[in-house]
Amino acid sequence: MAVLVAALAFGVPAEAATYAKGIDVSNWQGSIDWLQVGDDGNSFMFAKATEGTGYTDITYAVNRAGAQGVGLRLGAYHFGRPTGSGDAAVVSSAIAQADRFVNVAQPKPGDLPPVLDLEANGGLAQPALVRWTQAWLDEVAARTGVNALVYASPNFWKTSLGDTPTVAGSGHPLWIAHWTTAAGPLVPASNWSGRGWTFWQWSRCESVPGIAHCVDGDRANGLSVIPFAIKSFPGGPPVPSVPPTIVGTAKAGAKLAAVPGSWSGGKPVAFNYQWQSCDAAGAGCLPIAGATLEAYTPTVTDVGHALALTVTAVAPSGSAVASAPVTLAVTPSGAGGSAAPSVLAAPQVTGPAQVGQTLTASAGTWGGSPTTFAFAWRRCDPAGAACSALPGATASSYALTPGDAGTTLSVVVTATGKGGSQSATAPTTAVVALAPVPTAVTGSLVAQPGAAGAVVTTDGRATVTWQPGAVPTGAGVTLEPGETTPAIPGTGLSLTLAPSQSTLPWPLDVAYAAAPPGQVVAFSTDDKIWVPIAALTTPSLPGNLQQGTYEAGGVIHVLTRQAGHIALFRPGRWGDPRRISPKAPVVRPMTPLRVSRQRDGTILLVTRLSTSSQSHLYANVLSTGGKQPPILKPGSRFSIPLGGGSTRTVQVLVLNSGGFPVRLRFSGRAVPTRTLIRLRVTAIDPWGRTGAFTLSFRAP
Repeated sequence: MAVLVAALAFGVPAEAATYAKGIDVSNWQGSIDWLQVGDDGNSFMFAKATEGTGYTDITYAVNRAGAQGVGLRLGAYHFGRPTGSGDAAVVSSAIAQADRFVNVAQPKPGDLPPVLDLEANGGLAQPALVRWTQAWLDEVAARTGVNALVYASPNFWKTSLGDTPTVAGSGHPLWIAHWTTAAGPLVPASNWSGRGWTFWQWSRCESVPGIAHCVDGDRANGLSVIPFAIKSFPGGPPVPSVPPTIVGTAKAGAKLAAVPGSWSGGKPVAFNYQWQSCDAAGAGCLPIAGATLEAYTPTVTDVGHALALTVTAVAPSGSAVASAPVTLAVTPSGAGGSAAPSVLAAPQVTGPAQVGQTLTASAGTWGGSPTTFAFAWRRCDPAGAACSALPGATASSYALTPGDAGTTLSVVVTATGKGGSQSATAPTTAVVALAPVPTAVTGSLVAQPGAAGAVVTTDGRATVTWQPGAVPTGAGVTLEPGETTPAIPGTGLSLTLAPSQSTLPWPLDVAYAAAPPGQVVAFSTDDKIWVPIAALTTPSLPGNLQQGTYEAGGVIHVLTRQAGHIALFRPGRWGDPRRISPKAPVVRPMTPLRVSRQRDGTILLVTRLSTSSQSHLYANVLSTGGKQPPILKPGSRFSIPLGGGSTRTVQVLVLNSGGFPVRLRFSGRAVPTRTLIRLRVTAIDPWGRTGAFTLSFRAP
């Protein structure tokens, strides 16, 4: 009631009591007494670090140190100045500003996520501003591994960015700027694609002790901002997961922008660029002197040459290099000499747009004096846009692979003569369709060229299918029932390839006919050791995974690039692969032994052990010098109470790794003081691997 009365008295909603309190500052606030700010109930603050590509807030370093000195969580923000005319210039502007921000702000684990402050559109139209925004966010994510926050008002997001849900859909949280005394802010983009707001700037002018000027008031969507803080950065060398790309049209005088792609591994990471000049087909590439920035503008000397790009990612623990697909051959900005080729009739692509089929390109009709033709196949989106060159696809024909399904294909033909080179693009194909899957054959099937295949087990429990090219022509695929304990009965499968293949270029799809959903799906290469298969959000297997599983229409699917064994396990039950160590179980002591002789003459052992895996635990009293005192079950505990009677061996099933209590009473009869007693604790995991530890003590 007191909270409600106070909220009504000051015009602040009662719900504010459920939010962590904070502020955001810049050089406008001047010198700040952070001790007073911390005493005012604030738990976090955002500080301006940079603006555009040329401005660094001079108070950022001082504000960062002051806030951290009084225990406030800190986040840095960049005031965006979107610019650019044309796709490449827009992307280049965003990446340059993102790089400057990361270099100045230097976000660290424990900080709040970095922020893009969007208040100015720079005159960009809505699609261009969305592209600029996404490029800035992608660059920060590539360098830090963190999805940055987006700061904007509801009106700005709706009018300048068309209320796009794209940014929210890609996982970037929202810091909404809505100055109101209402219980909650207006949230654009359909409540930020259902995610709601993460931070809320609810006031533009709060009076805070220690700050001379008016300051923005903020709230976090929770009692603490700790859940929103940056987690520890991963270590190790960087590893490319999405290759770099080149944005823009390869034309003399037209800017090209480099997008470094996505990288797993060590963070934070910095990128170094090297542009290269190649022949028209993208071969024979050599570095271009001085072309080491994220943007490059081709010159007349590049006309007729394709351009390539290498990106070197440098992390604290190492570096790695990745290359972008080459561009089309650079075209001149104006008309060439009289001998320069000119296209009279565009190239054409013929052949069915279906996986396993072959497309053929004609060179078209050309004027001038071409002496050679180079072919560069491109993969495009379903609308025929966002095309990228296919590495190595430089012949006049191209066999469609499973990776082409759902896309369109085109080819660029570059004609070269004495007066230079000119390129022409064939119209894109229809959207490439999957090859029809034939009726499944029982047991096994030999892969045929250009054809899909399907094999069903003899009992009908599962079917494996594949697209043309996924299995080498002439290789045999066999799918058999293969029961294994402790998997769910009726779910074991054995998938074999003959001759054997270490890995396949595209996955096979194994679908269960009738299996309970929500089970743990696991894979084994030897039918003994099982590992859980990663869950996929879409029916597509990323290149860095060998297996993945998804459910569609209540049917469990497993995508695999390897032959092996597949089975389902009950979650949380004996044999759940998620609860089993990758290695043999290890038993370790957690607390020192406490041994005492009780008034009734019994010997009491108390300690705590741990096991690294789900295990079947045994404790055996070993014979030492003829002494092997029995364990008295009453009053004893080995993870669980032991009951009544006596024994020299106790056992228990432990379904989770971790610590467990040990309290064992031994018969002290005929056990003199200083007698050595040994207790061997053995852990056996569901795969039959064992680990043991021996407790030794002398009778008190």
